[in-house]
Amino acid sequence: MEIGRDAHGIKSLNRHTLEQMVALSSDGILVADAQDPKLSVVYANAAYEGLTGYSIDELAGQSWSLLRRDTEGVPELQRLKAAIGRAEPCRIIVPDVRKDGTSWIAQVSVEPLRNARGELKYFLCIQKPAATSAIEHNGEATLKQHELAESSGEISLLQRELGRAREKIATLDRIDPATGLLRFGYFQETLRRDLAIARRDQRFVTLLLFTIVEFDAYRQTFGSKAADSCQRMIGAQIMRTLRRAGDLCARYDDSTLVAAVLGQIPEDVRPLAELIADNVRKLGLHNPRARLGRHVTIRSAVVGCPPATEEDSETLIARALAELHGGSSATRAAAGS
Repeated sequence: MEIGRDAHGIKSLNRHTLEQMVALSSDGILVADAQDPKLSVVYANAAYEGLTGYSIDELAGQSWSLLRRDTEGVPELQRLKAAIGRAEPCRIIVPDVRKDGTSWIAQVSVEPLRNARGELKYFLCIQKPAATSAIEHNGEATLKQHELAESSGEISLLQRELGRAREKIATLDRIDPATGLLRFGYFQETLRRDLAIARRDQRFVTLLLFTIVEFDAYRQTFGSKAADSCQRMIGAQIMRTLRRAGDLCARYDDSTLVAAVLGQIPEDVRPLAELIADNVRKLGLHNPRARLGRHVTIRSAVVGCPPATEEDSETLIARALAELHGGSSATRAAAGS
């Protein structure tokens, strides 16, 4: 059958229609670039994302996960790789692992796609859960292969590797490597969630902002690495004082840290802000070029969001910044000696 025509050659299908058919298919569809030695993924439909847990943004430019697996003791994978090497169609049933670490049995079909000149351009990979009858039809060899994969711990190994990779990626997304504090984007996302929970449970959310006084002078004297280390130490003082696992602390900008406390009113949190300021002063971090003192100090502002208030994270942070820079009701740490 010609691409773009029905079985009887009666009606031409335009490209948009074909794209809709692929996008709406209940089978997982993935397209790999046959001209790239690593067979990088160039397309995956919504069904493939749903089956495997991986989004197209995560897949694009990466080699197909089945082709990265060790084929030793897995005849079906050996057959798949051999067929791809020969640019031939192939259909296999093989254990696979989703992004969340759960295992499943996949029926995988691969077809080479060529252009009008017969040049190999892509591999079309169709993946779906294998029906019980298909597994039985595949015979004892498939069952033996599955048992062998399980006995050799292949699935558990994949799960552990995926778990470690997900944990590392998640950590990189959450943590600012220079200071060890949360990235502000992740902090803001979590604050939005906490505000929604607080409204539902009728609880306060209290926000704290800390600015490091004359921090530009410190940075100019000791350099960026020392400044990052200084912020890391101040962040440690904040989290050591707040203590609770749900409390958050992040770097807002080059001289400001932000923290959030769920379930406490500002009147309860202000003494903690004063204690943090006092502990930072006691660190004795020398700031010789500062005009107001010779040691690093911080200034803080504390604002609360009552449970009945429909205030989003951006508005709450903006209000805290206005109070911090206005200084009218901000808590100020005494200058170091």
